[in-house]
Amino acid sequence: KTREIIWWTLLLILIDQATKIVIYHFYMDTHFDIIPSLFEFRPVFNDKHSYVNYLLNQKLNINIGFWNTFAVAECIILVLYVFLRSLSKKTKLLDIAIIFQTSGIICALLSNIVWEKGVLDFIYLKPLFIFDLKDIYLNTFIVFFLYMYTSTGKK
Repeated sequence: KTREIIWWTLLLILIDQATKIVIYHFYMDTHFDIIPSLFEFRPVFNDKHSYVNYLLNQKLNINIGFWNTFAVAECIILVLYVFLRSLSKKTKLLDIAIIFQTSGIICALLSNIVWEKGVLDFIYLKPLFIFDLKDIYLNTFIVFFLYMYTSTGKK
């Protein structure tokens, strides 16, 4: 089971990173509607590093305090994951949640290391913010994890 989680995680990371590499090399000047008046393909380097910072118009200043907070939060999530797995025999959704979470976190770290100009985001939710696959992964984790957390213990 752990091996399967690792393979799915690596696949999602590969999809995110390969997509960004292809976009960077071939489609940086391309713009088109995915769903008119809702989603647009619009690649940009987001120096705010997340759609939350983009919405708040904040530029993220990444420092050692950020990474320490990040590491503590990640440890808490992993402890909660192990705890919730021990409470239920049905852990498939929880495993899927941790796959998305781990993939999203690793993609976020890679984006901060690889792209000097900021995170390469390419899906524009009109008129709110721009995001990428990593953000979809992390939001999927939140939905699944909250569902599992709130439904644990209910029979």
